[in-house]
Order: sequence, then structure tokens, then C-alpha cells
Amino acid sequence: MYSFQTNAGRRRGKQRAALMRVALFVLVIALAGVTYSFIRASRSERVTGEAIYARAISEAAGAQSAVYRLTQSSGANTINLLAMVRGHVYALQSLNTLAADIYGPGTAVADATLLETCVSTLDECENRWQSGLVLTDLFTTLRDDVDALVATFSQTE
Repeated sequence: MYSFQTNAGRRRGKQRAALMRVALFVLVIALAGVTYSFIRASRSERVTGEAIYARAISEAAGAQSAVYRLTQSSGANTINLLAMVRGHVYALQSLNTLAADIYGPGTAVADATLLETCVSTLDECENRWQSGLVLTDLFTTLRDDVDALVATFSQTE
């Protein structure tokens, strides 16, 4: 004959229910942890993007300020002002690289074509300065290029 335990089915059902409650509890805790991590990561990404963009605006404004002082200077500090403009343009190029590294290729905070135009104009200014030639027309071109760069930030705000 078969031995038969009374209430064996009920005990197994209670064990399964307890096991399901534990599994559900673990899943709820895991879901809460993943949700919390996602919210922190998205907030961090947003704050990082805003910081990079704010720094880019600051660098563009610094370049614009330096280039306006350059067009109004007497020539005594021309090379220093050119170096300042170059530094701001380089910082914008670095921010573009940083944004592309963080957010993926093709991401840029400043127009790369305008930055390259500024660099080539700066190179030409330095070459002419070393040769002792007139720079007034290049200063105007550089000012226009930097103004166009600053205008791209005004359009996206």
C-alpha cells in the first residue's frame, strides 16, 4: 500500500507561495535599484551636458571679447591677444572632442567648420605678423568668424 500524508499538498502550496513572495520581493528590490541607477545616470548626463554647453558659451564669449580688443588695440599686444583667441578656439575644439567622446561621434557643441576657419585665420594672422605685414583685414575676418560662432550659441538657447 501507499503511504499517504495528510495535508502534504497544502504544505507544498504554502512553501511555493512563500518562495514566490520572496522571489517577488527580490525582483521588486532589483527593479527599484535599477530605476534609481537609471534616474541618477540620466540626471548626471543632463548636468554634464549643461556644464559642457555653459563652458562652450563662456569660451566663445572669451574669444569674442579678445577679438574685439584685438581689432581696437594699437598693436603692442597683438600677439598676446591672438594667443588668447587661439586659446579660446582650442578650448572649444577640446569641448567638441569631449562631447563626442561622451555622447558619441558627430556630437559637437560648437560648429567645427567655423572653428577650423578661425584657426586658419589665426595662422594667417600670425604669419603676417611675423612678416611685418598689415593685419587689419584679417582682424575683421577673424572678428566676423568669431561673431558667427557666438551667434550659433544664441540660436540654440
